[in-house]
Amino acid sequence: MNNSLTITKVHRAFTLIELLVVISIISLLISILLPSLSRARAQAKGIHCLARIREFGVAIASYEVSSLGVLPSARWYPDPVSLTHGDSSDVSLPGQDPIEYGWSELLYTFVYQDDINLAQNYPAQRRVSGKRWEEYFVCRAVGDDAMSSGHYRVYRPAWRNKREHVRPVLPLLGDANELSERGDGLGNDECSYIDAGEANIAGSDGRSNGNRFSDRHYGGTNYLFQDLHGAWTPHLRKELARDFDLNGVIDVTVAP
Repeated sequence: MNNSLTITKVHRAFTLIELLVVISIISLLISILLPSLSRARAQAKGIHCLARIREFGVAIASYEVSSLGVLPSARWYPDPVSLTHGDSSDVSLPGQDPIEYGWSELLYTFVYQDDINLAQNYPAQRRVSGKRWEEYFVCRAVGDDAMSSGHYRVYRPAWRNKREHVRPVLPLLGDANELSERGDGLGNDECSYIDAGEANIAGSDGRSNGNRFSDRHYGGTNYLFQDLHGAWTPHLRKELARDFDLNGVIDVTVAP
């Protein structure tokens, strides 16, 4: 007589309610983590931007030493004979305005010993495709749909008056407003400097905040100051718009 018992394994499946509970928990965790991941990503972009600005400071310091204290030109005209035609629409022809370069082209050439020589306005700042400088002057926090590709620009009052007795807290350069143009309303978004006199003038789109700095990193701006140190601050942009030389007197023409 066989007294052995036959044991049958029962496979218990998840019920629909249990699956819905698990999915709900996962969704809740994702909703909690995503803002933290977004903040971490934004913070990383801000840190990368500040590191890039500090690199500019080192390059500018080297340039000043080699040029006996002279800063790279914020706006200048290259020799038209040396230019090659990189874009026929920007070639300077008789009767047209000359090609303009800026501090970014000069600084890139100095650091990398690599001449640009393109017949385009501000080719390094405009990220001419396929070139070595394509991402060098670009902040990662700015998307590809920015009106202006010049994400870093010099502050002309400090740049021009560096040899004069101006406050050392004036920035040499900083995060430019990626949504604005130069501020002259003519669609000129290629200027390499920020002019305080145009800080409150709308661009050609009629809505941009003129030619001022941008608070794109947690409501603050990354700057390179006159002693060539880089720092983030949330207050200076608005102060410069009211008192562009920081002498304690409100400049009515540029006050917001």
